[in-house]
Parts: sequence; structure tokens; C-alpha cells
Amino acid sequence: MISRLKTTILCVDDHWSGLIGRKMLLESNGYEVLAATGGDEGLRLFLSHSVDAVVLDYQMPGMNGDVVAAKMKRTKSHVPIMLLSSYGPLPKSKLEAVDTFLSKSQPPKILLSTLQQLLNRRPRPFFSRWFETWRSRNEGVRQ
Repeated sequence: MISRLKTTILCVDDHWSGLIGRKMLLESNGYEVLAATGGDEGLRLFLSHSVDAVVLDYQMPGMNGDVVAAKMKRTKSHVPIMLLSSYGPLPKSKLEAVDTFLSKSQPPKILLSTLQQLLNRRPRPFFSRWFETWRSRNEGVRQ
């Protein structure tokens, strides 16, 4: 099995310039980025790749970000989703399936720090939790 060293972020936005700008920002900060220009393509990538987080535009033709997020959460509820919008603040009903919301007018460093917080909050896989418990129990034994 090949281990992935880089954290993979899926970016979904129908505005090409915003999508590419975000992709370049994330890649220059060490992330692997999958880019999709709409909800359907975003869902296909989400289901066919292992992604660590999703950065999703709200206003898209065909399927808005809140609908895409709800579909993503139904299949992989552990993957954190950040919803972006030029139109702030969105009603609570639109944010039920997302983990955080940011206005597109926020500076890049806010996007990066918010994304890092989302990634840090993720539940860790069972094995790493088990190993840490085992290690802490056995630390006193080796003296």
C-alpha cells in the first residue's frame, strides 16, 4: 500500500479563477489539491479519491454547495467540509452539512488557518488511538 504523505484537499468552485487561485495557494502550502468546476464533478472526485477535507463554493449552477455537502456527508461523514460564499452570512439551514463557513473576501491566511483547524479536529483512525493508549500504558513498565 502506498502511503500518502500529503494532505489531499478537494476544491469545488464553478468560477475558474477562484478555483485556480485556491489550488495554487493550497499547493504552495504543501497540500495535494483535486479541483472540480461543479457539484457533479466534485461528488465524482469525492467518491473516487481519498480526500482529507473539502473546500466548497456555495453558489454554483445546477447544485449549490449546501446540497453537494449533504451528499458528501451521507457517504463519508468524517471528511470536514468548508463552505465558501461571496454572499455572507448564509442561513443556518444552508450550513447543516458543513463544518465551517468562510466568506470569500477573507484573506488567504484565514482560509489556511481555518483549514488547518478542521484537519486537526478530525477523528484519528482507530489504530493510532489504540497505539497511543498502548504506549501510555506500557511506558512505566520498561524502567
